[in-house]
Amino acid sequence: MQRKKRGLYFIEQILDYKQYNNQKYYLVKWQGYNNRDCTWEKPEKIPNIAQFLHQFEENVKQYGSNFYHIENDEPPQLEDFIGVPSLSKQNSYEYQQEQIKRLQIQIDELKSEIDQMKKQQDEIIQLINISQQTEKCSQPNQQQDYEIIQESTSEQSQKYTEIKQQSEGGYEFGDQLDKIGQAVQIKDKGDKMYYILWQKRPNGIIPKNRWVNSEYLMKHDIKALCQYLQKKLQ
Repeated sequence: MQRKKRGLYFIEQILDYKQYNNQKYYLVKWQGYNNRDCTWEKPEKIPNIAQFLHQFEENVKQYGSNFYHIENDEPPQLEDFIGVPSLSKQNSYEYQQEQIKRLQIQIDELKSEIDQMKKQQDEIIQLINISQQTEKCSQPNQQQDYEIIQESTSEQSQKYTEIKQQSEGGYEFGDQLDKIGQAVQIKDKGDKMYYILWQKRPNGIIPKNRWVNSEYLMKHDIKALCQYLQKKLQ
């Protein structure tokens, strides 16, 4: 809104309310100006705010939350006013960051699996060398020992997977969402993380709660994510 160098400006009414980064903002309509000249103000910048909030609540009850919408005279959005990235750009950025993070996790998991395989190979070679030094074994016996070691390694890996599935919660394990406990945003990367609480399984086990990213929820339960975000905006 272009204001004069001198003069007083009077508040006509409050049209809308939003919250960003735990800060409240109110859309202020100024007397003598149209909706496009509205500004988003913090509560401490609005004198006699209780009176205007009472009027705002009455308008919402009587006409609905969009009572002030006029064609070709729409007020500025909060993201335009304070420089918040638009939802589409924010989703695109978050998606790219989550993809990078997901690839990095996969790389780390592969490195860990490779290291574990190398360790198992070294243990097998060491066992074979010890066996050769202590006694003369025939080739069939050596092959049999090798197969036993391989079978034991496979059983250990399977048991580890079963234990992990019993303790860790996730849609990939067939668990159902109980609720989204809270959401945080990583300051450096801008990633949005959600703390998930799972429902008790039919066998009585309560899965371990976990932090997941936006992409994980959008893939498995976008409805729950939308409901959580809408509730936070109210």
